[in-house]
Amino acid sequence: MNSLIIDDLILVIYKTYNDLILIMNRKEEKINMKNKEADALPSFFINSVPKSGTHLLKNIVLGIPNVTHNPINELYEGYFYQLNDHFRKLSLMNPNEFGAGHIIYSPEWLQMLKQLNMKHIFISRDLRDVVVSYVYFIVEKYPYHPLYDYFTKEAISQKQRYLALIYGVQNDKLKYPSIADWFRPFQGWIKDPYTLYITFEDLVRSKESTQLQLRRIADYLWNDRTPPIPINIMIEKMEERMDQKYSLTFRSGKIGSWKTEFDKEVKDAFKKVAGNILIELGYEKNYKW
Repeated sequence: MNSLIIDDLILVIYKTYNDLILIMNRKEEKINMKNKEADALPSFFINSVPKSGTHLLKNIVLGIPNVTHNPINELYEGYFYQLNDHFRKLSLMNPNEFGAGHIIYSPEWLQMLKQLNMKHIFISRDLRDVVVSYVYFIVEKYPYHPLYDYFTKEAISQKQRYLALIYGVQNDKLKYPSIADWFRPFQGWIKDPYTLYITFEDLVRSKESTQLQLRRIADYLWNDRTPPIPINIMIEKMEERMDQKYSLTFRSGKIGSWKTEFDKEVKDAFKKVAGNILIELGYEKNYKW
């Protein structure tokens, strides 16, 4: 082949290569500019009834680009004497950062969220499944729980443990509330209009239900703000984080596991103590289950 032709071909290839590099650089510049134009997400708080999908929800929001969580911002109870400390920690959080924990409802805590202009997501679950999950969690992973010694030394069968968590334990050594008294302090968040309320069941029931809840979360957090990526892509990233490998406390994550764990005596005990709560929350229509 003529050397001039070869030189021309090399020149064409070189120019084409340079043009491609230029195009790629411009695309990257546009992406970077778009990310710079995106709003920072104001700090927010994830709240839950224990064993209701806390880690699942945390992992979901960690799928949002740039969002982070520092364990130092995990808060619990929310009693009056804790308010100043909780306010200080929440007020120090940076944009794109969220806090998390198990906080009971109180007008003071709600007012604190409003004062900080902090959005709040609350998740709960069928209390029968909470009982099952909590018993396994205490025995297998939580030796510091107040019921651990009782579960491992006195209530040695699963049935005894379920009944203890349902009825509560009241003796000379231990005072622990019934499942109804334990849950009631959280219940105010469910009807609070300032709070985005979701259930564990709606998050995992089906593909369609999952995506609907993820969109509710994304729309709630990014309302009137420009996200770093399109919401549809953000939802995909959030869904990817639902893989159980991201949760250290994951056991089964199933709906209705109580059906294979509770016998008639345990079911009757639950109906007596907290059957009305199941009806209030829409899990049952009556006591015939």
